[in-house]
Amino acid sequence: MSSEEHNQLNELLSRKGSLSKRYKLAESLTDEQLRIAASADIPQAKVVLERRYRESSPGEKTIAKKIQEESLYVNVKRIDELRAIISQKYDLTKLIGLCEELNKCYMNECYFSVAMLTRAILDHIPPIFGYGTFSQIANNYRGKSLKLSMQHLENSLRNIADSFLHLQIRKKEMLPNKTQVNFSADLDVLLAEIVRILK
Repeated sequence: MSSEEHNQLNELLSRKGSLSKRYKLAESLTDEQLRIAASADIPQAKVVLERRYRESSPGEKTIAKKIQEESLYVNVKRIDELRAIISQKYDLTKLIGLCEELNKCYMNECYFSVAMLTRAILDHIPPIFGYGTFSQIANNYRGKSLKLSMQHLENSLRNIADSFLHLQIRKKEMLPNKTQVNFSADLDVLLAEIVRILK
């Protein structure tokens, strides 16, 4: 790797600059550099690498697909399970759309949107469980493990999302990062329960 290539890779790894600048930089990298950046969890590298390999050999497609799936918030197989449900009572179109937008926002480091969209899912699904609010689900649902996941979403995620939505401007601010908004495991437990109820 030349010193110029090394500098380009380090620039992308620093996560500085606008998203469009980072995508442009990722496009200029070699496949080897992109793999290094992808392993460092740089979303732009994962997207560019996946795009390059989309038309490549089957083995490379599998690697690219795995890299892309690892950077998603909602598991694509879970979305497919929701898509396969045929319910006479509930139309899951909006829920699936929220999950797909959540993945796009997470891949593009739009972390305010990630929290807000996850909160929107909590507000959208209570009727499936026979309740009017998600708080009622979290406080009354049977099964200790399921209940703990629901309460984590209700108590922690909702507070974080509400602060993004309602907290007024201050003298100093901090931007959220992926760790702060990562409730993907608890959300997957919730979505799996929806699939179980409706299939």
